[in-house]
Amino acid sequence: MSLELLSPAAHLSKIRQVLNPTISDLATAFGVSRQAIYKWLDNESTPESDHLQRIRSLSLAADAFRDAGVARAASLLTVKAFAGKSMLDLVAVNGLLPQHTQALIAEVRIADAAYERSGLATSKATPTDAWLSELSIPGAPE
Repeated sequence: MSLELLSPAAHLSKIRQVLNPTISDLATAFGVSRQAIYKWLDNESTPESDHLQRIRSLSLAADAFRDAGVARAASLLTVKAFAGKSMLDLVAVNGLLPQHTQALIAEVRIADAAYERSGLATSKATPTDAWLSELSIPGAPE
């Protein structure tokens, strides 16, 4: 279905399903109150065109993560991967582009491949906490 045919509520529902942001995070990213987000979700009001453009860009990111099979997409929303800015930071300034999402997808694929190569994915060893020290490490936060 074309992005233009989806209602703002449908876009937001998809974003919440795939990316799982809080209502507060969405409100901050779109520069509105939490009440406005709830009204958009309940089809009680319609976002202005600037807000709708930002909603659509985040909805496109949700589609890309879902289509790429990224299981941890929610954790990527706040990663400061773009010159100290996260995806939500970029949405706030209407600067989230498809290449940002694709860069994160590529990083996830690299990390997943490294995990597979490490053998940890197929290890039958029981995890332990044997690596923990009984001694305090000087200079380490306790």
